[in-house]
Amino acid sequence: MSLHKLPLFDSKTKTTAEMPASKPIISLLCLVSALAILSQCSQKFTVSVNNQAIFDPDSRLLDQQTIDSNLQGCINLAVRQQKLISATELTILSCPNSQVSVLDNIEQLARLRFLDLASNSISNLTPLEQLDQLSGLNLVNNIITDISPLFNIASLASVSLSGNPEIDCEQLDALEDKLGDKLTRPASCHN
Repeated sequence: MSLHKLPLFDSKTKTTAEMPASKPIISLLCLVSALAILSQCSQKFTVSVNNQAIFDPDSRLLDQQTIDSNLQGCINLAVRQQKLISATELTILSCPNSQVSVLDNIEQLARLRFLDLASNSISNLTPLEQLDQLSGLNLVNNIITDISPLFNIASLASVSLSGNPEIDCEQLDALEDKLGDKLTRPASCHN
């Protein structure tokens, strides 16, 4: 294999580098190929690590991300699918069967009107109190025991709670007084 002096300058040793003649050609071909492939892409891509978005070319990520990476992933997907500029524009968010367990920082979605969190592992509803435009909520099949935060959402008009048998019966009765037939109760409740 022949050596070829390259015009590359090493600032530490103040010398030019010597490399086999085939290596710069292969490196150059790989670089050209990668650039050719990337130049053909017409869509921008969001970069994620472990389902957690870390870069979005259109800056659609929340300034303060939700603590639950599964919820954040669902938010990021909804923003892309709905072709929104920012997550704060979301009015509808549907995250059923998404392994969501924590709702902290969801209050950033202040325009949210409908939220579907069916079949997750949610127990604490307190973060929902800040969503003052929320009118529809699906919490079917979670692990909810306390629904008192829902009484603090004046705009709430419809709630589905079936599959949450540990909710206090008195709380359910009070919510039913407020919502009437727009409440879907669990088959049983906790006395």
